[in-house]
Amino acid sequence: GFGFMPIDIYRAKARHFQIIDNKLMPSFGCLAGLGEKAAEQIYDAASKYKFVSRDDFKSKAKIGDSIIELMSGLGLLDMLPKSDQMSFEDIFGKF
Repeated sequence: GFGFMPIDIYRAKARHFQIIDNKLMPSFGCLAGLGEKAAEQIYDAASKYKFVSRDDFKSKAKIGDSIIELMSGLGLLDMLPKSDQMSFEDIFGKF
């Protein structure tokens, strides 16, 4: 009877699972291919900053492209645009 919730980059811990809303949220450290140091860096950055893009997340968490690809593939970064660059459509909307 356990329920799980997806990892939230702003709420997840580096090494410990949490119970949130009666569901278990895994830690960053449980992601295959994500080392302990990277998990700590992500946790530290997320506790200090709100990210505007995946590029911003990568820079502030001091992680590499392979970790961005891993987390993106799992849908953990879906809420973040890929780049800090804005298009005309982002600024003015669709014409």
